[in-house]
Amino acid sequence: MDRQQQFLDLTGDFIASVDKHYRIEFINRSGRELLGIGQEHDLSVQPLHVSDFHTESTWQQLSREIFPQVLECGYWAGVVNFRTLAGHEVPVSLRILPHLDEHGQVTGLTGIGQDQRLKRAFQTQEAMAERILDSTIEGIIVTDAAARIERVNPAFTQITGYSALEVIGQTPKLLRSNHHEQPFYDAMNASLRRHGSWQGEVWNRRKSGEVYLQWMSVSALKNDNGVVTNFVSIFHDLTEMRAKEAQIEELAFTDPLTGMGNRYKLVQTLAQLLKRNRKPSTNSALIALMCIDIGQLSPINDRFGMRGGDQLIKRQAERLQQHLGDRLSFFRLTGDELVAIINDPHDLTGMARYANECISQLQVPLYLEGETIRLSPSAGLAVFPKDGDDADTLLACAQTALIAAKQAGRDSYRFYDEALSNELRQRMMLEQQLRLAIQHETGLGLELYLQPKVNIIDRALVGAEVLLRWQHPEKGMISPGEFIPLAEESRLIVALDRWVFSQSCALLQQWQTLLPGLPRLSVNLSARQLQEPDLVDWCLHTIALYGLEAQQLELEVTETAFINLADDVLRQLASLRAAGFSLALDDFGTGYSSLTYLRRLPLDVVKIDRSFVADLCTDARAATLLKGMIQLLSELEFGVVAEGIETDEQARLLQGIGCKTGQGFLFYRPMPASEFMQLYGKSCSAGN
Repeated sequence: MDRQQQFLDLTGDFIASVDKHYRIEFINRSGRELLGIGQEHDLSVQPLHVSDFHTESTWQQLSREIFPQVLECGYWAGVVNFRTLAGHEVPVSLRILPHLDEHGQVTGLTGIGQDQRLKRAFQTQEAMAERILDSTIEGIIVTDAAARIERVNPAFTQITGYSALEVIGQTPKLLRSNHHEQPFYDAMNASLRRHGSWQGEVWNRRKSGEVYLQWMSVSALKNDNGVVTNFVSIFHDLTEMRAKEAQIEELAFTDPLTGMGNRYKLVQTLAQLLKRNRKPSTNSALIALMCIDIGQLSPINDRFGMRGGDQLIKRQAERLQQHLGDRLSFFRLTGDELVAIINDPHDLTGMARYANECISQLQVPLYLEGETIRLSPSAGLAVFPKDGDDADTLLACAQTALIAAKQAGRDSYRFYDEALSNELRQRMMLEQQLRLAIQHETGLGLELYLQPKVNIIDRALVGAEVLLRWQHPEKGMISPGEFIPLAEESRLIVALDRWVFSQSCALLQQWQTLLPGLPRLSVNLSARQLQEPDLVDWCLHTIALYGLEAQQLELEVTETAFINLADDVLRQLASLRAAGFSLALDDFGTGYSSLTYLRRLPLDVVKIDRSFVADLCTDARAATLLKGMIQLLSELEFGVVAEGIETDEQARLLQGIGCKTGQGFLFYRPMPASEFMQLYGKSCSAGN
């Protein structure tokens, strides 16, 4: 026991044991110090009881509530106020456990606790420090030893414009203005390492992009071992106090990265030009505003980081300034978007010439970290006074034209006109409605149609291709030729593909209990879908969710997917086929066909494009080519499906050259899923 008591005395926790009459049998050194019991006090000679260390109300709570709960539940924990022998109140975080004899009878209780006074004092001090930090007018940044921001105060947000959530985990580099060269920061870090502190003037940038001057003091905080644990920066804004008027003007209206005018400078300059050209005494001249997108900066930022992207923007801006700066006034609007004012270009041809020249300059390859970078720039132009007679309207029109140029495939320019603007607004509205329509609960009219596949010889149903239709509640039936390209441009195509796949699985699940021998459904996958790394796992998870087998679905992919994404597609298709899905190559023969692809691809079915079938009766060469193609595909053990069969003669000729399966208006047009279900049910009944 003496050895055990030594261990118990070493702990800083309060430990005491009492018998079933609440007489203290043992209390360790920390407990004696906490309650004012002398270390020499012999408990067997001078007994002490639990009630000696509590007020009457606390003792009543212990004896009537807490101790019975310990006996019933075997445990209790909470905070209890003790009273020392000297009469002082001590809050203790206490855990109470019963101890039992060999018969399971309670012989006493043991309490283990911690003095809460230091914790509460610390909490009070911490709350006071928080109030001081929150009320000071200086901005404060606290980072860890690796300079990652752990907290900031409200003044920091007021000065910089960044909220705490936006900067926690970032480094103070977020605020850099590019005003200082790297040696400036090297000297700051050297001072922190050598002296543990640094102070001086720093040009930083607010969230709005505005550059401002601040006085900053940085101190390193160390632990007892002399190791730096944190850095604390305290700063206040010197812009109004220290910057001269000309200096403020320069910083407020110049983009620090490119040296071009910023958005504020653009609006100011454009407003002055427009005002001058509105005067009756002045011959009104053409003024063109050109918005320039230097070309898909996101992949550059992903590959080289934001610093690489900034380098690219800076070098492209320098290139434009060098070659066209004497004729055009350039500004940086946001990110990778620049603006040029073309003053008095005489005619639209002159404007177009400038746009072409800008695009040509930005298309010239450049090198970043040893890699060749080629960009696809775009430009949009708006003309004063035709497109707008104020700065904001003219800028909005130029940006609308820029969007049109990018959607047209980039490496081009577009002029603004009202019809174009209306078209773009309609497209954006349609895109939003399509986004909503993918959600099941909105009821915006997306619906699956099925076009049956038949045995050409006896016209028996052998399957169906799933097609998507959009019966818009306001616009009526919207052509897939309109909304599918929109989905591809807006990157909604992945979600749309998966919606169709899931709905097809739901149909098969519904039919399993109603129809014998379910038909195989063919579902189209876009080239973009095949780039999704989780495609295989998602497909398997979805069919499992609906209780289906992979063999019940055929996945159709167009040839263009192989041309652009050959390696990625091969890996995805191989995994899908290994999982049990049947794979079909759609639109074979549309101009991209390659026997090499047929040899390499893990395919089961090849679908002959309708263009071959359409010429079958009128072009002998088409018939000969198609016959050879079908024979070759059969020898390669591919199933063959002919699309677009519209006449009995086409069906007869296809049957004669060995094609057994087809689809087209001759047999059935695409129909709602409910109609197909009825058709297939009748077919099964007739077969029986």
